[in-house]
Amino acid sequence: MATMKRDVGDKAFPIWLLGDSNPKNWQTILKYPFDPRHPVRHNIWTSITDVVQRRVFNQLNTLIRTESIYIRNAVAEPNLKANASSVEWARQLLEEISTFHELVVRHKPKVLITFGSFAYEFARRTFNEDPSHKYSYWGANKLGEEFMKSVSEFTLSKTNVFPLLHRSISGGKYIQSHEYFCKAPGANYFDIVGAKIAQIIIDNRNSFDIWVRDPSNLYLSE
Repeated sequence: MATMKRDVGDKAFPIWLLGDSNPKNWQTILKYPFDPRHPVRHNIWTSITDVVQRRVFNQLNTLIRTESIYIRNAVAEPNLKANASSVEWARQLLEEISTFHELVVRHKPKVLITFGSFAYEFARRTFNEDPSHKYSYWGANKLGEEFMKSVSEFTLSKTNVFPLLHRSISGGKYIQSHEYFCKAPGANYFDIVGAKIAQIIIDNRNSFDIWVRDPSNLYLSE
């Protein structure tokens, strides 16, 4: 029986996405992380990509080669995830962190976008950030604070981690997630996050080899 690929995309591409884990009930059907047939991809990523691409095109008259973005889940096997209330993580999970750390060191992406509390804490431990937290610590409020901090401190000299929301942005309390993350009543999370990411890319366009190579054949790949 087929299983999902561990990753997809180009490791040399400067933008990476880090998801949570393979969807347990679909990992023998879906081909790879963020398979576009799975609705969660579009709930958490496509709506942001649309904003980024629109702003990039309006200012630079080109688009990002989104099909080249490197995508990986923090862990493939959902059962490897730590308990949400545990600070201490099992050896197998630490090995996954070590493997991902080696990939980051080797390929040096400029932007690592994480989705949800587990993926963000996984990334923090990849970069040896202290203190370690149980991943339930990272609610929408705190993830929003970390995102805004990362945007304001962006530098080309390191891998910049941008934490985004996962399922909560499309769950039963999605309005609260917009407002908690963005710290503003009535805020549109997708517009705000997409605009912030787009501006960083636009401001550093000469340092990002990410553009559609044939301007006469512009397209959205999402």
